[in-house]
Amino acid sequence: MGFTREDLKKVDDRLREMADEKYREFHRRLIPGVETVFYGVRVPALRKLARQLAKEDWRGFVELTKDSSVYEFNMLCGMVCALAKCDFEEKLEYVEKFIPSINNWAVCDIVCGDLKDVKNNRERMYQFIKPYLGSQEEYEVRFAIVILMQYFVTDNYIKDVLKIYDGIRHQGYYVKMAVAWGISICYVKYRDITLDYLNSCNLDDFTYNKSVQKMMESLRVSREDKEMLRSMKR
Repeated sequence: MGFTREDLKKVDDRLREMADEKYREFHRRLIPGVETVFYGVRVPALRKLARQLAKEDWRGFVELTKDSSVYEFNMLCGMVCALAKCDFEEKLEYVEKFIPSINNWAVCDIVCGDLKDVKNNRERMYQFIKPYLGSQEEYEVRFAIVILMQYFVTDNYIKDVLKIYDGIRHQGYYVKMAVAWGISICYVKYRDITLDYLNSCNLDDFTYNKSVQKMMESLRVSREDKEMLRSMKR
């Protein structure tokens, strides 16, 4: 028997039992302007539950939760798509259906982080995310940016990643912040290449300065480099 609405009710009851009111209020403040219901379940607990669901009829679960207005169900839906054991092409089909439901940075970034099998399918994922880089939807663009940051800051892709970041023109705040975050990761892993890029990049001042700021905040950047970076701010 597949995943039923009765099963979904059991998951809902479990989420409510795990909810933490203080965390709910704290997390809600981190995601302003999002029209959704928050229960207040912490990410490790959600991921543990997602791993269990991914071993069951995960396709049925995704079908029943793909349009949920509850934050935790939206997160679980994305996590389950990411964690499910299936052919990568099938996974991409489910990810493609899920992406339009992303409406905040937390769901975007956490689901991206759970797509671990991208590491074994980089070229296919690279082609998959390209259309999203030109999207008008803020979180579709952010999804592609974070995927690049998570899995493509490598010897084979670093120059392409920086070139892509340099060409993004979406004006959304969460797009700009993701580009800045991505560039800071590039700097940590490929200092000289990224430094050369920064000296000739086409980033707008906000994104450029946020990139420098994130590099300066990194514990993996030396004190000497932080002094140099401070002098590079526009």
